[in-house]
Amino acid sequence: MAQDALFERLWNGSAHMEEWTEAVSEGAVTRVAENIITVHTTYFCGSVTAIRTSDGLVLIDTAKPDTASQTLALVRTWDDNPIHTVIYTHGHIDHTSGIKLIDEEADAKGIPRPRIIAHRNVLGRMERYEASHGYNSLVQGQQFDKPGYVYPIGQRRPDEVYDESLALTIGGEPIELAHGRGETDDATFVWLPRHRVLASGDFVIWVFPNAGNPRKVQRYAPDWAVALRRMEQLKPAVLIPGHGPVVFGEARAAQMLRDGAEALEHLTRETLRLMNQGATLDRILHAVKVPARYLKPYLLPKYDDPEFLVRSLYHLYAGWFDGNPAHLKPASDADLAAEIARLAGGAHNLAERAATLAGQGETRLAAHLAEFAGAAAPGDAHIQALRAGVLQKCIDGETSLMGKAFYAVYQRDAERRSKG
Repeated sequence: MAQDALFERLWNGSAHMEEWTEAVSEGAVTRVAENIITVHTTYFCGSVTAIRTSDGLVLIDTAKPDTASQTLALVRTWDDNPIHTVIYTHGHIDHTSGIKLIDEEADAKGIPRPRIIAHRNVLGRMERYEASHGYNSLVQGQQFDKPGYVYPIGQRRPDEVYDESLALTIGGEPIELAHGRGETDDATFVWLPRHRVLASGDFVIWVFPNAGNPRKVQRYAPDWAVALRRMEQLKPAVLIPGHGPVVFGEARAAQMLRDGAEALEHLTRETLRLMNQGATLDRILHAVKVPARYLKPYLLPKYDDPEFLVRSLYHLYAGWFDGNPAHLKPASDADLAAEIARLAGGAHNLAERAATLAGQGETRLAAHLAEFAGAAAPGDAHIQALRAGVLQKCIDGETSLMGKAFYAVYQRDAERRSKG
């Protein structure tokens, strides 16, 4: 009953996802349907769904490294039969890393390891993570504000891949897989027609769609909307999001899918409208906004930011050049900063003006000036202290986790420099 009451408050916006994360932090199991459960440990770990069949268990995703043991233990309190098949909804580590423990369990029992099924592009993703391991570790550490983070690689590859759709019957249970592009190009959503249960993977995450991450590869907002519309047409009675609590009832499942699609369609439509008029990226970024009517309690920009999605949309359709000729073959940041500092009468003037603007709430403009000042005088402790203060104002005014985290990376740099 307590979980039901919390869900209602999450749905109407009177509770925040942090409260749900706290509620499930010791591990929680949601009974989805007869012979189907979903395991939760934290919002930041993908949901893991277990399906009981006569051939053994089918798992949809496997948890992240630090919650995999807890997740598997919870599954085992429900059913101790062998795991027959694992479905990766995509290749991110919070959905794939638990396979190591699952394999170790099978080896210890002397039974076959489960087969893994995923979209074909999961293979390419895992190869890319190994090729760019240093960069990916750096970026992931910045995104979650964890200096020194090392991205785990080496998860077992899929044994079986598919392209557009795949229909399975495992132990008498029909399971349908469908591919879509959204946060990733390797995403799968899973439909269990007998129960009218939809496992959406990260197409539904209880916050605004994560389609604009500033330091990740291209995301696909238009395709994300298409996938949500396809899921809506299935008319699920139960929706299992990739992150967050399970949604019961056809009306609410449809509303969540439809609202997400409409928000993405709006951003895509407005971005393309201006692009087709020849607008620069600068103009588009400051013109395209998400109307408040789309920002439902389960679509708040607490992780990604709609402005980041607009930039990603521009790059999806137009490439990297933003329409400013100075950016076609730009001067180095250091040279540009030095010249602007000379024009301003010195880097101190830039820094002081940045601090004034930040105090007036003009954090976007203040950040530009603070970074110019900092680049022009990287060893000046006073300028770096002012820069740190400006970036703190940017953090304070930012709603998205990503925005706060990326600002914090450079705020720490400025603080370090301010102390010599």
